[in-house]
Amino acid sequence: MTTGDLFDYGPSFDDGILTTLPPYLLDSPYPVFVPQTDADGNDIAGIRLPEIAVPLATYTGWALRAAAFAGNDLCDLAGQKIDFQPTKAGRLAVGDARLSIEERYPTHKKYFSEVTRVAIRLYWQRLLLDEDVRRYIAEAEASNIGKIGRSPF
Repeated sequence: MTTGDLFDYGPSFDDGILTTLPPYLLDSPYPVFVPQTDADGNDIAGIRLPEIAVPLATYTGWALRAAAFAGNDLCDLAGQKIDFQPTKAGRLAVGDARLSIEERYPTHKKYFSEVTRVAIRLYWQRLLLDEDVRRYIAEAEASNIGKIGRSPF
């Protein structure tokens, strides 16, 4: 994991001149932490917008680099989205511990009502504008989530 290592590039570094190359490692002053997450891997802290409170995926503000590119090193400037499996069978087949979309939202009404409830609550907490609430509700209503025989995406 990236630790914010401190390097010595030489005495003229503050003037923009690198005189010690490669630089000397001075210290690893602090570890990198990521936020605490819920069972889905989504951050617990902060404002939980409908995408997080009524999730279709795990969203992070960080990612690990691919094996070929400094594998398992933290890529802290790019986030990631890891979709939930559409069905329980698909989830079990790939060994995903997170509930599938069909397990979370067996009907379209359930998904729609949860998004609506969260959006309205955030509005009353003065965390969403009226136009944002309307957009969240319209998108949830138009979605295929919980509709039999239709892809959730």
